[in-house]
Amino acid sequence: MHVLRYPGYGRGSFAPRRGRGGSQHGFTKRNEVTLDLVKHPLGELLTSFSNSDLQPKLSTLTDAASIKDCQYVASYNWVDADTPTIMVPGKPPLWSPLQQPRRLEEDSGLYFRDPNAARYPSYPTEPAVLALLEINPVFPTGEVDVFGCGSTMGNLLRFVRSVDKSFRFNVEAIGNTVFFVRKENDPRETIDGIRGYGHTFPEAYTTWETEVKRSESHQRLVQYDFGGFKCVVRFECDGYLPEKSNDKKGDSTKKGAQTGLDDLLEAFNNTAIKKGTPKLDGPLTVQSGGSPPPHHTIFDLKTRSGRFKKDIDMTDIYPALWLKQFPNFVVAYHDGAGTFHDIRVQDVKKDVQDWEKGNDAAIQRLAILIKKIVELARQDGKGLLEVYSPGVNRLEVRRQHGEGSHALPLELRVRWENGGDGGGPIVAIGDLSGSEGEYEDFSLADPHDSFSYDDSDDEIQDFTACSADSCGYCGKCTY
Repeated sequence: MHVLRYPGYGRGSFAPRRGRGGSQHGFTKRNEVTLDLVKHPLGELLTSFSNSDLQPKLSTLTDAASIKDCQYVASYNWVDADTPTIMVPGKPPLWSPLQQPRRLEEDSGLYFRDPNAARYPSYPTEPAVLALLEINPVFPTGEVDVFGCGSTMGNLLRFVRSVDKSFRFNVEAIGNTVFFVRKENDPRETIDGIRGYGHTFPEAYTTWETEVKRSESHQRLVQYDFGGFKCVVRFECDGYLPEKSNDKKGDSTKKGAQTGLDDLLEAFNNTAIKKGTPKLDGPLTVQSGGSPPPHHTIFDLKTRSGRFKKDIDMTDIYPALWLKQFPNFVVAYHDGAGTFHDIRVQDVKKDVQDWEKGNDAAIQRLAILIKKIVELARQDGKGLLEVYSPGVNRLEVRRQHGEGSHALPLELRVRWENGGDGGGPIVAIGDLSGSEGEYEDFSLADPHDSFSYDDSDDEIQDFTACSADSCGYCGKCTY
């Protein structure tokens, strides 16, 4: 593991964003939300699995127990606006640490478990699909077997690792693709008991650059091969490292440092808005803007208390980094009062490779489980299913209760089935042709290395400890 230690240098920023970090270690039952089976009843049971049903054949163990050919395919930023608005391709916040450590305020305000659902509850997966088709209108949708997120894939990974956590998510086959759609008790469910500095730290140590001002989160999509399937996975990205980028390194750093009084005032205002309730009126608007940095610069972030001189427990973090294919991990230790003197920027590629090699049996079970779910979804005549796990060692596949809910609106379902072509975004502003790296393969791995590295989204613990997940994308776990 290559580690860079920052005692706190660079320029401060109050850029508004949904940070992660946090003070929890791993998943605890205290952090788990009870699934509301009264508000959302379960449908007809089709089949159930335990881990003993997922034992791999020795002949296929090595073949499926790895992620291969991972590459960036799309991204977008959620933007603070009067109606639901995304910016495509967007850009994650720039790592811009303080020149001198200063005391930060504890986290406060409202934070949603699922920002995609909170901002666009009708079809939380729609923004990701629109971003993908905006960047590449002829994207080969028929080749995609699984379209998931850090939360749904992370829940399955926890199950095969025998982590005791209940979860549920919707499943729908659209064309050849089986969509996994995260499901909370309520799309605007907030996280109780927020504490620590998992939000205020990234607000102070990362910067939304001028081209993506008023952004609130960066969502990225990668595609990789796993277990014989081609998967597209969405997740939330905490930021990127300028010193690891070969593209306009000086310009990026300079942009991050040029924040005047007006920008600071705007950032303070945006922070206050962000902690309020997202506006849901109107259709989804798609703007063009931003430029995705190379994936080898992307990082995941957590904060921890350093009072007890104990390093972060990586038990539940390595699985998330593997699933999301993050090459960098930032951990920041505070003194208990909000000042961060020990900040470590770590290259974790080798550590995640080692975790993969040491957990090949669980990873093989994950491949088998995904295969079973995909087959059930493709064979089912009604098409709307749900995965439900009440806890350790039992996973059920059911029909969705009642009429169920689709992953995408009808027009977009038809477009996906027809190969992606045949329409643009709901509202397009500007031109994406000037964005750099849209069609570049950002895979980090040496072509002779069996571990193809790229990042993948947002979660096992409370939201402040998210990497998601973060799905970033999730609110309350490390995936």
